[in-house]
Amino acid sequence: MAAVEANTDSYSCPARGRWAIRKPQAGDLIEIDRGLYKHWCVYVGDDYIVHLTSVTERPGLGSAASINGQAVVKKQLLKHVVGNCNYWVNNKHDKTLRVYPVPRIIARANKRVGEKRTYQVLAENCEHFANEMRYNTAISDQANHAMDVGIGAVIAATAVIGFRILALFVGQR
Repeated sequence: MAAVEANTDSYSCPARGRWAIRKPQAGDLIEIDRGLYKHWCVYVGDDYIVHLTSVTERPGLGSAASINGQAVVKKQLLKHVVGNCNYWVNNKHDKTLRVYPVPRIIARANKRVGEKRTYQVLAENCEHFANEMRYNTAISDQANHAMDVGIGAVIAATAVIGFRILALFVGQR
């Protein structure tokens, strides 16, 4: 097993206070509100989490620093990763997906510590990683929502352009 990483990342969030609806239990997924995005991790017990995050040590950026396509799986204290951000337990897919037994979730997550991975916001992000550890299904509602918004914008733009072309065509008659 790879060594636990010391507090080398410093995450800053607006001073909103930290809170959780309930104390995390081993195997839970933790959602951390970073403002523009949510960071996801797996709680493995004893106040530690395992998460996919930046390879570079750029304080305050968290996963956003992984835009370069590089990421690493780290095991860190929850309080160091959360910083001043709000966080909560969010096992939102428990009713629709098969949940691995807790010892297996923890073993899978710990086995990945130190692993270098590709980071793609829409295909291989921290939420994909966390869900893969708990459910064996790499999904990201954030990424799906971003795709839906992007596709909607493309459809709307195409419709506007299409109507303008149609108006020009009809106006020439």
